[in-house]
Amino acid sequence: MYKISRILLLGLIVLIYLPSQAQNIKSISTNFGYTDDGLATLVNFSLIDSRSQSYFYEAGIYSGYLKENKSDYNVKVNLHSLNLGYFKKIDLLSTISGIIETYVGLGGVLGIENINNGNKSLLDGALIKSKDGFIYGGFGALETEIYLSDKFYLLSRYTYFHHANSEVGKSKFIASVGLKYLIF
Repeated sequence: MYKISRILLLGLIVLIYLPSQAQNIKSISTNFGYTDDGLATLVNFSLIDSRSQSYFYEAGIYSGYLKENKSDYNVKVNLHSLNLGYFKKIDLLSTISGIIETYVGLGGVLGIENINNGNKSLLDGALIKSKDGFIYGGFGALETEIYLSDKFYLLSRYTYFHHANSEVGKSKFIASVGLKYLIF
């Protein structure tokens, strides 16, 4: 699992340094928040169209550390995924001056799910039938950005994930706050 996380992180770093056209602004953001009975982080890289600033493309890494709550057992579940999406500005929920901007986004998810750190038995001898493995699906998000300076924005974000083949739950969410930095 550690090796896959490193590969996902390396992919995000390569995206940051890819040459872009002059009309694009690059940004990186990090969010920290609450997920289904646990905590999660979300690190994103965005390409923003500088001419209109009404949409952007995003590549990100989600890591969720939660507990399975569908039984009497305390089972840890770790999710790590690569998310690729498209976000569009909602003019009705944004200010004309650009101090507050709200976006809605949709995208795809590829990742891994780790149940009880790979251990198939619990302390009391009960066996876990669910399997670790590859997950895929989609996400929808609502993000609000508050202008702090020419380089920094305060973020508030809600993201709903649907993992079509998850062993422990098809839907997950993250309600988070964070910071966005405009690279150039």
